[in-house]
Amino acid sequence: MKSKIVAIIAASAAALGSTIFAAPAHAQISGSSDVNVQVTVPEVLYLRTVDTIDVSILPTDLTAATLNTSGTGFFGTDKSGIADGTTSGLDQTSPFYLTGGNLQVNKDIPEVFAIWSNSPRGNGVTVATTVKTPTLTATNGATIQIAGVTPMMNFANVPGLINPFVSGVTLSLNLNGSGGISDAGAYTGGEITVTATAE
Repeated sequence: MKSKIVAIIAASAAALGSTIFAAPAHAQISGSSDVNVQVTVPEVLYLRTVDTIDVSILPTDLTAATLNTSGTGFFGTDKSGIADGTTSGLDQTSPFYLTGGNLQVNKDIPEVFAIWSNSPRGNGVTVATTVKTPTLTATNGATIQIAGVTPMMNFANVPGLINPFVSGVTLSLNLNGSGGISDAGAYTGGEITVTATAE
């Protein structure tokens, strides 16, 4: 019995040894290193404007007198004074807003431009406007002059690239046609320039 136990132990040891020597080695070697990461984001300034400013001159831009709609235009009436055949009691003072024989109208046009900027300098974004082509012309040759243009807001903090800085312009128009006020009609050909700068 003792010899059988010794024989079983010897056989088991031989089998275990052959298994150990037959199995491949699985040695593990590892190392680690920290790597720096750098990212460069480009500075972007993006300006979007409307294509055309289309503004209408209203009767209230021309006069404080009441004007009523009539066909394609307006009419107004009033009366004062007495005509007695010897002196004129007729008031010949123009009811229109004339200064030096001309009429200048200022029109606010909101939301003419939108600006996106991710400027890192923190000094905001400024807007400048200039008149590039001052003359607008009607089909009959009558003209209107753009006397000036100013941004309604000319500065904003850096808006980022999601929600823009939005504002408009104020146009100063000289309606200096015959008789001090330009002929009725549509006028085209004027042009302004909007410039955005990230400070």
